[in-house]
Amino acid sequence: MSKQPPRSQISYLIKLLDDRDAFVRARVRDELLALGEDALPFLEMAARGDNALLRARAREVIQALLPLRLGERFRRLSPVGMRRDVDLEAGSLLLMEFGHPEVDARETVQELDALAGELADRLEPGDSPATVVGMLTDFLFAEKGFKGNQENYSDPDNSYLNRVLETRRGIPITLSAVCLFVGWRLGLPLAGVGLPGHYIVQYQVPGNDLYFDPFSGGRVLSREQCVQIVESFGHRFEEIHLAPATHRETLIRMMNNLIRVYRDDRQQPKAEQLSGYVSILLGAPQPGKPA
Repeated sequence: MSKQPPRSQISYLIKLLDDRDAFVRARVRDELLALGEDALPFLEMAARGDNALLRARAREVIQALLPLRLGERFRRLSPVGMRRDVDLEAGSLLLMEFGHPEVDARETVQELDALAGELADRLEPGDSPATVVGMLTDFLFAEKGFKGNQENYSDPDNSYLNRVLETRRGIPITLSAVCLFVGWRLGLPLAGVGLPGHYIVQYQVPGNDLYFDPFSGGRVLSREQCVQIVESFGHRFEEIHLAPATHRETLIRMMNNLIRVYRDDRQQPKAEQLSGYVSILLGAPQPGKPA
């Protein structure tokens, strides 16, 4: 286990960020990046200090540290490689932090709590699966106004949970995620289903699963309609397509959607950072550690 450097050493390094020598500044920056989260509290203090130049340079290092810090948090989310599933909501909040680091994740969680709390008052223990699905979808899509963003499908904000909750617009996978997160809070047996090209939600009933499409306002889908969706994207239908997606698969799919958006928009650094997080979720070994 590496030993944390003394506070005085980190403070001294940060003071050198406004050194006149560019070579010294570059070396200090590299050392602070290598320290990672240990340096963050000190950098954040410098970013609020009286020295304007030091404030600016401390913020630059913080910005460079954030993707590394987020990578470590994705690694902690998936501590045993592929052997155990991840927490989809926690992963979605981390992904949100990538796109909107200024947002407080607690506010997003509270909004999901509030939606679930409001719907809970309307459900009865004896409600049939079809009734529950109808109430969930009417509540979110008719009453609360969530809908598929047909007009601007490639907007990256369609993939960030906080923005989907704010704008009530999203793509199939994030609108499905809202259904899942609200439903899971109420103990509903929901699962995501990653049809090729179009993510939907399954209400699990032994021998009689119900499928619905959040992107189309919660439209209930028959098995035949699910087959048609798969074939409309140029794929040959297989039964595996209707199997519940793991949380890891869903989170990776969210990231891959964003990677395509950022590549199409020529934002290669963001696409590469997200690709690194996908590798972590796929069980890539930590740098410097054996595979």
